[in-house]
Amino acid sequence: MSNLNKQAGFTAVELLITLFVAAAFLVSGYQLYNLIIKDGGQTRAEARASNVAYDYMRRYSTSAVNPCLTDTPVDNANITITGLSAVTVNVAITCPYAATTSVSKIEVTVLYNNPQQTVVYATYVKI
Repeated sequence: MSNLNKQAGFTAVELLITLFVAAAFLVSGYQLYNLIIKDGGQTRAEARASNVAYDYMRRYSTSAVNPCLTDTPVDNANITITGLSAVTVNVAITCPYAATTSVSKIEVTVLYNNPQQTVVYATYVKI
């Protein structure tokens, strides 16, 4: 008569492989989490700067005059925005077409954070 012993469960090799795979999933999950947090913060900062640039663009689009006159109503002004550092705003009104003096271009540039990031908004206004 033969005596067969069957043991249920993992062998030591199977257990080590399972632990290695689980550790790999944990590490990749942690890296993905960090990437999402970092990209979310950058996107939030860009959205805040974009909102400020859009607000300045709309505000100064009403100050364009006919005939078109080149002007810089805001020249690298320092402003405070929650969540951003070293924020400066520049608003330039230019005459893009020499033949048509009733069209003005309003361009707003917002520089923020360190290293410096830039958001530029522009629109054309016919008066």
